[in-house]
Amino acid sequence: MKTISQLTAFLLASLILASCSSAGTETPVTNASTDVVTEAETAPQDMLDARQQLSDNLPEKDFGGKDFHIIVDEYSHTDYVAESETGALINDAVFRRNSRTAERFNANLIIENGGDSAVLCTTVQNAVRAGDDAYQLVSAMMINSAKLAVSNFYLDWYSFDHINLTQPWWNQNCADTLSIDNKIFMMAGSISPTFLTHSYCVYMNKRLANDIDLGDSLYTTVLDGKWTIDAYSELVKDSWVDLNGNGTQDENDQYGLAAQVTSYATPFIYAFGEVTVGRDENDMPVLAINEEKCADMVNRVYSLFYESNGTITTDGWGLHSDTFIAGRALFMNGVFIHAIKNFADMEDDYAILPYPKWNEAQSEYLTMSDGASPLVSVPTTCRDTEFVGIMTEALAADSYKTVIPVIYDTALKVRGVRDETSMQIIDIIERGNVIDFGYVFGDYNKLGFFMSNLMGTKKNNFASYYEKQKKGWEKRLTTVIDSYLESAE
Repeated sequence: MKTISQLTAFLLASLILASCSSAGTETPVTNASTDVVTEAETAPQDMLDARQQLSDNLPEKDFGGKDFHIIVDEYSHTDYVAESETGALINDAVFRRNSRTAERFNANLIIENGGDSAVLCTTVQNAVRAGDDAYQLVSAMMINSAKLAVSNFYLDWYSFDHINLTQPWWNQNCADTLSIDNKIFMMAGSISPTFLTHSYCVYMNKRLANDIDLGDSLYTTVLDGKWTIDAYSELVKDSWVDLNGNGTQDENDQYGLAAQVTSYATPFIYAFGEVTVGRDENDMPVLAINEEKCADMVNRVYSLFYESNGTITTDGWGLHSDTFIAGRALFMNGVFIHAIKNFADMEDDYAILPYPKWNEAQSEYLTMSDGASPLVSVPTTCRDTEFVGIMTEALAADSYKTVIPVIYDTALKVRGVRDETSMQIIDIIERGNVIDFGYVFGDYNKLGFFMSNLMGTKKNNFASYYEKQKKGWEKRLTTVIDSYLESAE
């Protein structure tokens, strides 16, 4: 029997904060199973006890060995697959969660690796069109899955009696921002650790920070709400050190920032408190571009990347992390999985910081999870909504209680992060994880991709860019709405 693992990546922050004393999308790093963790400290017992006491409020049911079939794309299939206990902490937590849920409801959990996300979505489309209840749950890359979401391939999450989207194992921001006509067809939550591990953050080399007498004072700056784009830019500018003495900036020198300038530029939109799409009085998506601020935002990021004399830039996936790992960059814009996968053998200690705020008046630090992260949906061919609702809620709740603490506290915090304050800051980052309708439904190059598009071409002309793009963006929203209305008839 194959079993599934579902874990929430997003809403674990509230309880974990007490334990530590206080979002073509381009794939940022090669996906890797977090099951490689084999030894680390366990989460504090009081936090685990508090989670265990939360009830999922599900009824007792015996489903007589019924199959619960999940299809997942290859990028995040390790969120769900655990064939046996192997001694790897995360794998074993997933396996035990799967086994517990299957036994509790006498159900058979079956997982299919659907391959590439686009291929998976085609597979689901074909099954739905054929009226085949082949898959009870779909976990797919958010942008690919969005095409199915508004075309009558997925059920509304609010239609399930036993799904409670206000519970902490579901991402409330996702429910709010991806809603259309008061319906939600894709959800994030404790169903996928990939959503957590691909949240964007800023890394700081602590040795280089000490060299400029910065030390740990930046932690205070962050916790005091003063970590802004101005503060970030000030530390990066004029920081180039010509290590090889050739008088030219190259890959062997030292920098203030090692920056990936396409996907890793996108989070600045949300870090600065903006989204590209809002809702009207009928809960339909509408363009919500703050033109003046967006122009300022583009200029500030452009200056950080290209005018600071302290940044080495790349539109690829290795130079920025290689430079940081080698100890030749004070900062690197990255994702949490770097700490889990890439930095295990890094010689220098590092800190994790949020993306900077726009200014001190902004109340929260905000971020996003990379577009490669999955959202989950239920096909419209589902014939037993009670069964699917109960199984999905049980898996998500159990993941929140047992699997996420292992991923978050053990793999990410203990193994990946080298000091307690960074652990606290991780919690702050996760509480501000934003999902923008305009990014998810942006068709890989519209709306939420404007910062990536401009920085990738070394341009900061937002006003003229927006003038050219506005009709296309409005048309994209019209297409999404029309697709929904047509399929809803």
